[in-house]
This record gives sequence, C-alpha cells and structure tokens, in this order.
Amino acid sequence: MPSRPTQHRPPWANRGGLSQEQRYDRRRGSAARRGYDADWQQLRAAHLRENPWCVFCAEAGETKPAVEVDHIVEVRLAPERRLDPTNLRSLCKPHHSQRTHRGRPR
Repeated sequence: MPSRPTQHRPPWANRGGLSQEQRYDRRRGSAARRGYDADWQQLRAAHLRENPWCVFCAEAGETKPAVEVDHIVEVRLAPERRLDPTNLRSLCKPHHSQRTHRGRPR
C-alpha cells in the first residue's frame, strides 16, 4: 500500500500547537499586567454610567450604546494618564475595534 505524501505546512502555521493569535496574546501579557486592573475596572464602569453613548456615533447623528472605554492618548504613550478621566471616551464595539486595529488616535 503506497504511503500518503507529507502535507506541506507554511513555516508560520501551528508552531508549537498555538495559533498566531494565541502567540500574540502570550507576548502581550495579561490585561492586569497591561494596566487594566481593579482600579481601571472601577473607572471604566463609572465612565460608562456617566457616558453611555458612543461619541463617534453621536458625531454622526446616531445613538448607539457604548460598550468600550477608550484611552484618547494610548496608555503605552502616556502611562501616567491611564486613570485620567479626561483621557477617556465611550465607544461602541465597531468603533473601538476600528480604532484599536488602526493603532493610532483618531
């Protein structure tokens, strides 16, 4: 019986049994390690109570509930502003995803 030919796998595929996303998550560390600890969770909840609508949707004349709190100036650029309420804005999930994917302030 002939043996099956070996399958070609690209060099980046499934290294060590982890997906590319899993490897990225391991490199960046836990949320708490990146500064999203209990203090952040309290501030985030208070901000969403006070500012429940997405600011970008509001600018476009729409009303969409915010589910994310975004740092206007990124924490990695200004760690001292991590818990500064003036550095926060409420965003819906699509706008937050666009902003974090882009990786720069809007």
